[in-house]
Amino acid sequence: MFTDLAGWVPQTGAVGLLLAAVWLVLTGRIIPRSVHDEVRRDRDMYRAASETALRVNSEQAANVGTLTSAVETLTASQRETTDLVRRLLADRSPA
Repeated sequence: MFTDLAGWVPQTGAVGLLLAAVWLVLTGRIIPRSVHDEVRRDRDMYRAASETALRVNSEQAANVGTLTSAVETLTASQRETTDLVRRLLADRSPA
């Protein structure tokens, strides 16, 4: 691309250079610094947000594991209590 550009630049002069610069901007081959900086800020913001989300997700997964273990323990205790109550009621019933 630039080799083609270098061939006709000396023939067109300043107007040609201006037209080439405008063409490069309009076709998106070069962008203003403000746009570049804005895109970088957005990228950094989304990267930080995704890292935070991943960290929170990891913490939640650990908490769910802990809660699951606690529920299993409570369920086992409830079953044991229910069995004891049934045995006590069975011992009290008249034969």
